[in-house]
Amino acid sequence: MLETPKALNPDVPAHLDFLHRKILYALDERPVFWWKRGTKYGVISGEITPMWDMWVFFVQRVVEHREESFDVASLEAVYLTDHDTGALLETYTNPYTGETLALPGRLMGPETQTFDSDGGPAEISTLPGVSIERTHQLGPATITGDDVWLSVDSSAIVTRASDARPFRVNDLETFNAKRSDVLDPDQSCAPAQATLHLISSWQGWLNMGDRLGSQVTRLVAKKAFDFRGVAPELQSLLGYIHPDIAADPVAALERPQESFEH
Repeated sequence: MLETPKALNPDVPAHLDFLHRKILYALDERPVFWWKRGTKYGVISGEITPMWDMWVFFVQRVVEHREESFDVASLEAVYLTDHDTGALLETYTNPYTGETLALPGRLMGPETQTFDSDGGPAEISTLPGVSIERTHQLGPATITGDDVWLSVDSSAIVTRASDARPFRVNDLETFNAKRSDVLDPDQSCAPAQATLHLISSWQGWLNMGDRLGSQVTRLVAKKAFDFRGVAPELQSLLGYIHPDIAADPVAALERPQESFEH
């Protein structure tokens, strides 16, 4: 396990690595859960249109620690809900085209990613039917009073044989934790919350054709140490749609991979 520093210096790369591991994940191999809630918007010529709301569930576990890198197994579930009513969506009517569409798969993974001490180099992950090229940027960190904010940015290019062009997404995340928790050597995993903003091209399943534009997602997120700490609304959705995962989320990290569609 990484040694806890006596004090934090955001200009020291090793301290950024320490913050990354302890705030997002854990310094040991305990599982962590993240729940997220937010809205997806469409943007054409600067005009923004709410498309849907979403609940997102993550279960993650560091499966191997090394001084210069670590491996994280993760599984993600995404549930789209109506922006006005909050009802779970089974189909979606595209406001730009009027077409009613089947929704993409709700699961991604499980997969295992390797992160270097600088947040992770460019890498290519392969899931059924798709390749994903990722880049990561760790930091900067802002430390004031008892608050620590850590920026973790990533970009991905998702390529499917069936798509005319790759899907591109930029994920800008800001994580917040308490300095006292981060520097507590008796805690291997710091309580944390986050705000996330994603800027992407049109998702292929929306059938947007040659329309110029993009999608923007705004999410809030919170870390939990067990499934009971996940937002009750998301617990209910997971129990209804994926009861096997809700019954044992950590065991789900060993299930067969799902195709990346959302």
